[in-house]
Amino acid sequence: MLIAAGLAWTVRLVHIGNLDAHDLAAKLAVPVPASALDWPELHLNAVVAQPDEQPMVLLHVDWPAHPQRAATLLLALDHDGRRSLPLLSQWCADHASVSPARDDGAKLTLRRRRTLERVHALLIAEDTARSW
Repeated sequence: MLIAAGLAWTVRLVHIGNLDAHDLAAKLAVPVPASALDWPELHLNAVVAQPDEQPMVLLHVDWPAHPQRAATLLLALDHDGRRSLPLLSQWCADHASVSPARDDGAKLTLRRRRTLERVHALLIAEDTARSW
């Protein structure tokens, strides 16, 4: 039983490592990222929920490797917004590393690195600016 649990845990860690490596390889294919969604890694600096019917959230993010690069993202959270907003808030509080990925057009997935936690959303607007 202990060996099976150890093997299952090892398979999980290898799967997560492969996801992180795949995300990084996809990002390196974009030499000059124009959007925060093309950055290899994001840190959430602020999560602001919009008080309205559809679960909307403002995210202020930066690129840890280039702290002068920052962006504000307006996202419409997926149908599971009640679960997504607490996850985003926890990632912000933990200063977690987040990997963004475009799914299809404006649809995106934010995944906390080194885990399988994901948030699905629709990008409404993005403002990329230099952070002073």
